[in-house]
Amino acid sequence: MNEARSAGDFRPSRLGVVMAAAMAAAATLAGCGGSGNPPGSVQNEWVVEVPSTVASAENPAIWFRDRTDDHPLVAYDWNGDRVGSIQLSDSQPFGAGQSPDGTALVTSAQPTSGANVVGRVDGSPLAGAISQVTWARDSSHLCSFRQPSGADLVEQSSTSEAGALFLDDPATGASRRVVRFGTEDPLGGPTVLSCSVPDDRAVVGQSFVESVSSLHVVTLGTGASAAFSPQTSPSARPPLGVVASADGTLIAEGFPAGTGASTDQSTVYDSSTGTALATLPNEIVTFSDDDSRVLTVQDLNNSSQEGIYRLVDWRTGAVLWSDQLVTGSFLTRPDSGDVVVEPNSSWGPVPGLQGTRQPYTTPIIVRADGTTLQLPEVRPLED
Repeated sequence: MNEARSAGDFRPSRLGVVMAAAMAAAATLAGCGGSGNPPGSVQNEWVVEVPSTVASAENPAIWFRDRTDDHPLVAYDWNGDRVGSIQLSDSQPFGAGQSPDGTALVTSAQPTSGANVVGRVDGSPLAGAISQVTWARDSSHLCSFRQPSGADLVEQSSTSEAGALFLDDPATGASRRVVRFGTEDPLGGPTVLSCSVPDDRAVVGQSFVESVSSLHVVTLGTGASAAFSPQTSPSARPPLGVVASADGTLIAEGFPAGTGASTDQSTVYDSSTGTALATLPNEIVTFSDDDSRVLTVQDLNNSSQEGIYRLVDWRTGAVLWSDQLVTGSFLTRPDSGDVVVEPNSSWGPVPGLQGTRQPYTTPIIVRADGTTLQLPEVRPLED
């Protein structure tokens, strides 16, 4: 979502979690009801589902890496209780990304206990493959940009290649190309800001270095695509960052200080009409899943390594919670105004991973009313 923020800063909400694992899906199909694999593809990503006693749509979970062991993942509910774990077979570093409600994950390591394999995801074994996969809001589908043929986008040194948005159902192996969009080149590529099957909408954009532009609102069912055109803009300068709400109905753009404002500010727009709905101080880094709240950041000392984070009712401007934190990652709770922030509390060695230093975090659950709950120290799911 906020592709413009520097590496190491708060990443986009894991509702729109982007995994570095490449995903090459089935060749283009007429609907999301068929399956197939391009010649030479290798299915090396596992889509796993956890028991309903660990996570469900009604009782979502937040996944982390264990603090001291690189094999298990551990889950906490939004009340702060540890509710389950997954044991993984791979002792090497692996990628993992949870669905919005925590009922499923995509991981490059096969589980040995705590989860059942639902399906496989095509992943290219070739170096330089940069296709990215994002969980859709319904925690069942996956959204990604690949070549129009379904093959991975491949990082090029001097050329560019066309992109296409795909919608995939890992449980059935079904895959559908939704719309052609964007171009992959050495300086950027197409990116998913939000994707929601129930809302029949996705927001996509074209990244360039550390910014995102050319936003489009896509109807998933038909592939119809309309350019996002804000009716007003407080700045002629490029935005600091761009985020979209989980349902795709709202888009926020941040603008730097010195353009009529003493601090950075963000404007919230209706994604369909471009109407400006509110302007807030500082940069918005995510909407809550129910669209009632935003999480903002005010960088300190011109650095993206630390900032003041605030949970704000964007319609009224009321600040419900704030804290000065080292940067990290965050996740939004489905169908609520709650978020969890995961500041990087320290970096240190991990047993079994000699020569590496991994981030540690002490997550803070921030409820919609501004009350908080602190979890034990763990490691972020996405190192």
